[in-house]
Amino acid sequence: MGNSKTAGIVAAYGTILIAALWLLFYHLDSHVLWGDEAETANLGRNILQSGVPSTFNGTNYVLINGSIDETPGHIWIWAPWLPDYVTAASFNILGVNTWSARAPFALLGWACLLALGRVAYQVYRNHWISMASIILLGTSEIFLLHARQCRYYSLAVFLEIIFMYGLHQLLMRMRSGIWLATVSLVLLFYTNYIIAFANLPALLMLFWLRRQDGKAALVPLAIICGVFAVAILPWLAFVHPWIAGHALGRDNYFWKAASYLLEFHFHFVPLCFFLLPLLAWLRWPRLTDTMPAPESQQWEQLLVALMPVYFLAILFVPGFYLRYLLPLLPAGCLLAVVWTFRYVKWRAFAVALLVLQASTNAIPWLTAYPIRHGHQFRLPLVEFVQGMSHPYDNQLSVVMDYLKAKAAPGEMLMSFDPELPLQFYTPLAIVDGRLSAPPKGRLPEWFLPQSASGVQARDPIPLPDFLKPYYSPATILVPGTILGDSIPEPDIYQYLTATNQVPFVLYRLKTAGAGTTNSTTQ
Repeated sequence: MGNSKTAGIVAAYGTILIAALWLLFYHLDSHVLWGDEAETANLGRNILQSGVPSTFNGTNYVLINGSIDETPGHIWIWAPWLPDYVTAASFNILGVNTWSARAPFALLGWACLLALGRVAYQVYRNHWISMASIILLGTSEIFLLHARQCRYYSLAVFLEIIFMYGLHQLLMRMRSGIWLATVSLVLLFYTNYIIAFANLPALLMLFWLRRQDGKAALVPLAIICGVFAVAILPWLAFVHPWIAGHALGRDNYFWKAASYLLEFHFHFVPLCFFLLPLLAWLRWPRLTDTMPAPESQQWEQLLVALMPVYFLAILFVPGFYLRYLLPLLPAGCLLAVVWTFRYVKWRAFAVALLVLQASTNAIPWLTAYPIRHGHQFRLPLVEFVQGMSHPYDNQLSVVMDYLKAKAAPGEMLMSFDPELPLQFYTPLAIVDGRLSAPPKGRLPEWFLPQSASGVQARDPIPLPDFLKPYYSPATILVPGTILGDSIPEPDIYQYLTATNQVPFVLYRLKTAGAGTTNSTTQ
């Protein structure tokens, strides 16, 4: 009987994890790399050439903001390097292409599920909680979209789970907690230092929970903070990341906080799950088999306290990006599962609630009434699978294919956007007109009045009148997809190619290539 039960549990875990692997890797290259992904991919490819993330590879510059992105020796300093080296390692093994750019991050996404399931079982010794946590995270649309990107997102989530477990081990007075928390924090810093610093308050909260231990609680805190400071000092001295601080303090924080909360409710974990512990105040019964040891109960309190503190920290980060909330998703999924099984009296009803959350957005949609702000009832997982099952074209992919067919290696293209995807996919030398000009005495073979890969709407910059005699216009038809259609946010990401087509005009130097004439490609 025992062997049969064990086999069933193993089979259940295996089925869940195989399904998750399929969701993460199925048609991984369906969309071409967009701007942020191409930044990481280009830097990864440059690492293969020079050993470091160089901004210049002899043909193109990987620059977003200008000279503040690099050192005088053309070394990238705008963001930490760990994701770039992960990409370079994948390119070295699998070759340079779209699939290999995303593959290590999709694999890290799968590792997130393994890690969360392992942590959940280690803490609660309950397979229901462990499997449900894996399912809730592994079916999350926003997690799947981000994990399938050539970007730091899944790496940050994985390290966040390790950091969470390190905090648990510290509360259990285990020495392993010191190195788990330290290593994960240091690697988080070299992945995205915004996320690393947003987690630091958790160490102070940990010390508060262990304050009765006196010096025994202070020593681990001192070791972690000391090693972390020593490990990040070389980067701080080399990069001076505070140069981006000029953008701080310019947001409407009330609007930003309300928007983050609403998006968290719809796309991460419905806020109503966090009300479940209030039922204990009303003396509702709870299932005692989900109650962990006292130290683990403190860990729950620590996770609950960390989430709003982390949330407040990222409010001061310029812009509005759901990716900064992503590291909170594993803790949110785990707490939602634990509290559902603990405070919902009937196991079947608890399972039904979690299945509903994993397969639809019914719970956030119903509980957000009347503040829905355009969010509709959806079946996100169904839409995700259907979308990944079809080939996808957008403006960028069509323009890219046209240039690959028409342009020759070494030809120059001028745009007013970094055009990082075109750098990755075509043999062109890209001149970003925002930051530089073509070499003196040379006209670019190609001129783009509007960006092919940009994600923000800008008025086209027309070809100057004095240059028009030298260029021939070409009009190609591209899908009428919204800008930013590959940004991994559920309200923006497009699963299906647009059915309508719109004209896209570009110019080619008349002396470039053979047989160049005015043309319209339908």
